[in-house]
Amino acid sequence: MSDTNPWNKALDLLSRREHSVYELKQKLENRLKDLDKAELEKTIQKLKDQNLLSDARFAAAAIKQKSSQGYGPKYIEMYLNSKNVSSSEYDFESHNINWQKICEYQISKKLRSTEIDFKEREKISRFLSNRGFNYEIIKSAFTNLSNDASE
Repeated sequence: MSDTNPWNKALDLLSRREHSVYELKQKLENRLKDLDKAELEKTIQKLKDQNLLSDARFAAAAIKQKSSQGYGPKYIEMYLNSKNVSSSEYDFESHNINWQKICEYQISKKLRSTEIDFKEREKISRFLSNRGFNYEIIKSAFTNLSNDASE
């Protein structure tokens, strides 16, 4: 197998995990220095035509992976944007992800005790915000956790 062949290199990369079109182009350009741009575009188009490369499939895999790692919708959206995946390629609603439960789990991992003082709550809120959760999700997760603790 020739590593200078863009088709073989692309299949090698895609056999490991899904890639966005942009990401795969970048990797092929970086790894194959003498690569002709026309040949690269032809290879990318052939991969798309054979349904071996899909931004929508990449987005679905990324959403599933990142949400299971405890990241919120804003973080995932920024991640997909960094991979040049258009927002028309994905839909968070179709994945039926309970963002509040993920947020609650992240809070429970950070809590040192059942009592949360203002300073600790602010610190955890900043952490969750950096993880891509919006204020409404964070607030309802804290509310739900405090309701569960009082029962």
